[in-house]
Amino acid sequence: MTAEDWFKLIEQLRLIPGGAEKAEPDFFGHLITDDLAPVTSEWDFEGWLLKDGRVLMLRLDETQEGMRLYVVDPDEDHFIARTGNELLDSAREAGVSPLILMLLALATGQVDDNRRLKLHAPKIDGAAKDLMLMSVCRLCG
Repeated sequence: MTAEDWFKLIEQLRLIPGGAEKAEPDFFGHLITDDLAPVTSEWDFEGWLLKDGRVLMLRLDETQEGMRLYVVDPDEDHFIARTGNELLDSAREAGVSPLILMLLALATGQVDDNRRLKLHAPKIDGAAKDLMLMSVCRLCG
């Protein structure tokens, strides 16, 4: 995705009731705890501790070329998807969560995860699709 693509998603996030800052509590709040996500890797950037004890973690790529999303179980890290540096740059410039942006990009199909999010975190996948409907769909939002 290009920076322009990310900024289109950011603008759409701003259209939901309460704006982008309400996306996490309104769409994912019932799935995540208020606790800080534990460190799962030296590359961790932003993450959520899920109520089921797992962690959803956005990590900097080890080669410093973009970001990767993981669902971290106690025994295994499940790779979900990767994207380029434009995600973090755009999120920082706009002051929005890169994790929320990544989930929205997955839900819209602009970042392909080969259905891994649905496999490893189906409730997060469903909440991301609900967010997508409210932010992207002009009939819904």
